[in-house]
Amino acid sequence: MGLLLLSNEVDQLVVTENVSDTAVQLRALYHLSVELSALRSLGSVLKTALKHCLDLTGSQFGFIGLITADKTAIDVVEVQGFHPAREFYDHFRVIPLRPNLFSRVVLENVSVRTENALTDPRRVGQPQGHPGVKTFLGVPLRIREVPIGMIGVANRHLDYEVEHEHLLMTYAAQVAIVIRNAQLYEELVAAKADLEQKVAHRTHELQKAQEALAQKAAQLRQLFNETVDIQEAERQRIAQDMHDGINQLLIGAMLELKSGRERLAVGNLGQADNSLQAVQGILRNVETEIKRVIYDLRPPTLDALGLVSELRRYIQDFKQYTNLNCTVNIKGKSVRLPGQVEVSIYRLLQEALQNIYSHASAHRVRITICFTENDLELSVCDDGIGFDLNAVEQINSRHFGLITMRERAKSLNGRLSIRTQPGQGTSITLSVPLQPGHPKEN
Repeated sequence: MGLLLLSNEVDQLVVTENVSDTAVQLRALYHLSVELSALRSLGSVLKTALKHCLDLTGSQFGFIGLITADKTAIDVVEVQGFHPAREFYDHFRVIPLRPNLFSRVVLENVSVRTENALTDPRRVGQPQGHPGVKTFLGVPLRIREVPIGMIGVANRHLDYEVEHEHLLMTYAAQVAIVIRNAQLYEELVAAKADLEQKVAHRTHELQKAQEALAQKAAQLRQLFNETVDIQEAERQRIAQDMHDGINQLLIGAMLELKSGRERLAVGNLGQADNSLQAVQGILRNVETEIKRVIYDLRPPTLDALGLVSELRRYIQDFKQYTNLNCTVNIKGKSVRLPGQVEVSIYRLLQEALQNIYSHASAHRVRITICFTENDLELSVCDDGIGFDLNAVEQINSRHFGLITMRERAKSLNGRLSIRTQPGQGTSITLSVPLQPGHPKEN
């Protein structure tokens, strides 16, 4: 009877101890869950989770591995209880998934427990420098029953029991969720940072575009005003030429006609004939002057003979009144272009040469016109003093010649390139695309 009572007391004590151990483990799991749920960094989650795994199982060291994106290896993302050299960790951090004691956890999605990994038939060896593994327990990390990695603990003083396996499996279920949440959080943070960077970059680009548009609008307004001023100046020049030249000649012709009529009235036929001849000479001068004014407005030979011939003539005249050493080189077979295109190229060359004469202090100018199968290239190079291109092209600059040339180039669907530096001369190149089927010049 006494032995029976003693046996019951012992059984009750064992049950009490088991209940007590279970309560401790449940409290540990609860506190662990609370601690993990407060973490956001994946690194912090891994460190905290593995530390608790070692504490709960009384293990010497352990690791957490996550399956790589291509699902061919395990990336050992956290190690504790073993402090390998950096070279060792870098070389053996990624472990290929192949049938062995450790990888079986992931490949077969099951827990693995062994009393001695050194003699286990499922082992395939371990790298040199790795501490010896005797007792080992590995459990999968799973999301919806799909493995994402594993937790491995090793070298417990005593063998791992079923209770340790169940405990670690329960814990791994929570850890897997927290790891996935941490990964999603870091992905969200990275995506947010990337989006903010893209927004900032795009905003900067939009600001630059707005500034460029504002600058362009300001330049166009100034160019329009300058164009109006130039048109008014040109009208004034034409009016002055008409007044000083043609008008004076016409007044002279009218005076000679009056004189001739008076001489006819008194019968002086010889002097009357002289007056008529004088009127005829004056009218020829009027015709010449009118042609000169018309020529300045638009050279008729440009339509009749073509761009190259007219450019040669203009450059020859330019050399005479400027005394600049100008050379002209024509490359390729010249072709006729639409009238408005030829006028624009002609005006652009005029603008370039007038700028050289007015501002460059040059001694030599080299003009090259090159015709290829696809485009016409006009280049004007001088040996003058050059200039600061950026300063000249600022919004408030009053040098509208370059702006005008750029606008002409755009109207031709062409490209205008300007290379210059102070003291280095200036090179201006216009490239205009040619349409197929342009007639050849004679």
